[in-house]
Amino acid sequence: MSVNQCALRRNAKKVSGTARLIAVIKADAYGHGAAECAETMRSIADMFAVATEDEALRLLGCVETKDILILHPCARPHISSDKVIYTLTAPQDAERFAGRRTAVKLNTGMNRFGADDNSRALLRESMRLTRVHSVYTHLRCPSDNAITDAQYDSFGKMTAGVRLPLHIAASNALDREKSSPHEYVRCGIALYGGISGFERVMTVTAEVLETRVLHAGDGVGYGCGTVCRDMRAAVLDIGYAHGYPKNGRRRYVFLGGRKRRVLAVCMDCIIVECGENDKRGDVAEITGRHITPQELADACGTVTYEIFTSLGKITDRTYDAYD
Repeated sequence: MSVNQCALRRNAKKVSGTARLIAVIKADAYGHGAAECAETMRSIADMFAVATEDEALRLLGCVETKDILILHPCARPHISSDKVIYTLTAPQDAERFAGRRTAVKLNTGMNRFGADDNSRALLRESMRLTRVHSVYTHLRCPSDNAITDAQYDSFGKMTAGVRLPLHIAASNALDREKSSPHEYVRCGIALYGGISGFERVMTVTAEVLETRVLHAGDGVGYGCGTVCRDMRAAVLDIGYAHGYPKNGRRRYVFLGGRKRRVLAVCMDCIIVECGENDKRGDVAEITGRHITPQELADACGTVTYEIFTSLGKITDRTYDAYD
């Protein structure tokens, strides 16, 4: 796997042109490497966001001058650094975080984390006992204008009169912020090129381990499936143990200058169609410039988030500082 740091930096700059950027690098930066991505974006992002205390601890040495927002609520604080901001979701939690830096999470419809009817009590107790950095919520369906408008309206009512930084928009709501801007935007998937309008950052390749000739009626991979015509096939050194999705519809890799269909997926290899000239040692693109993350996600009935975090299991990474 290679990670294009220049593309990551350009994506971050594009987002930061709209508002102050909270760069989301949870789940090992969506499989791209949290420490390396934080270092790449350190001069652009205003702060970073992770899911858990463990993720925050691993990052403290990399982003010592930047704040780190922990998105999941914690039972109590275990990190002494003043750069860490804890999320509060219930009024009764405020006392355990007395004197600490916090962010207040409100629920406007996603129903994952956040205060509902007790939002005013949470805001009151948090501001009384802790040092509140900001107030935020999470959009559940940014592609639906009606749902998003309702969440923006609800968030506006819940934070009326609050004189603190606010943030609601993630990657897929950046355009919405143009009409209703807030102090920060929290972006993850856009930074890594997982939505249109942003450069892809991750490229995953696999090596050809072997080629063979298959005849109509021959089996391929596990199970009773057979091929319906004569063809050549190549075995690539990537499988579901490396994060390649086991199930999917028509999927392709890019090998020998063209797209080649995936025939079977095994634990640590996949079998694909290949050409007469493809041979052992050749390299196929699994996702990148020719096989986009969205294309692979659509073929597997999933989302780019899962493609990134699954393929992020590959530990053999290189970071390209130049295009």
